[in-house]
Amino acid sequence: MGTIRNESVEIGSYFDRAAEAFDGLYSPRGQNAVTRWVNRRFRRDIVGRFLRTVQHAKETASASVLDVGCGSGRYITALAEAGVRRIVGIDLSIEMLELARRQTSQLSGAQIEFIHGDFSEWSSVEQFDLIVAMGFFDYVNEAATVLAKMRTSCRRSVIASFPSRHWFRTPLRRIRYRLKKCPVYFYGAEQIEQIGRDAGFARTELTKIPGAGMDYVAIFWLQ
Repeated sequence: MGTIRNESVEIGSYFDRAAEAFDGLYSPRGQNAVTRWVNRRFRRDIVGRFLRTVQHAKETASASVLDVGCGSGRYITALAEAGVRRIVGIDLSIEMLELARRQTSQLSGAQIEFIHGDFSEWSSVEQFDLIVAMGFFDYVNEAATVLAKMRTSCRRSVIASFPSRHWFRTPLRRIRYRLKKCPVYFYGAEQIEQIGRDAGFARTELTKIPGAGMDYVAIFWLQ
């Protein structure tokens, strides 16, 4: 528990420092031409998993969503605009949550709540139609344990992204994040499917999003 808690502090601290930069991945405003080109060329998978999440929420007619690692609130905004009525976002970073509150302040028609904290330590009796965990398992050491906790809080499904292993990109990203004092983890397809089974889900629907990161998007179904 001590190691997990220490990692949570490091992750929260990193995203406090990087909040504005990460939010910029979803909006070209304030970016120079080079940054915009890099994002279009190398980060298409971020857009892909974003669109897939909103599509899944619509397809399953999800009325309530828990966004774990909600970041700056871009997913929450899109989900509210798609008709989700109750959304809870939880994140380790205070700065991310400040951005999220500003991002969603003008929304109407959805009940939105933000929680500052570590999901692994969070407790609630509330259940949600859908749990979203995009860009979250990159920083989770005990993925099956955390996913099993998500299972207890969802009625239908969890949709989550997992960074894939790559002979060139993975070592570079490990080095970058080590310098930033933030842990990062990578996954293979069979490993993700095993994580779903270990967490108690009935089945896993796994796709790979085109783009430089080549993220997996997994939908874990209760039935």
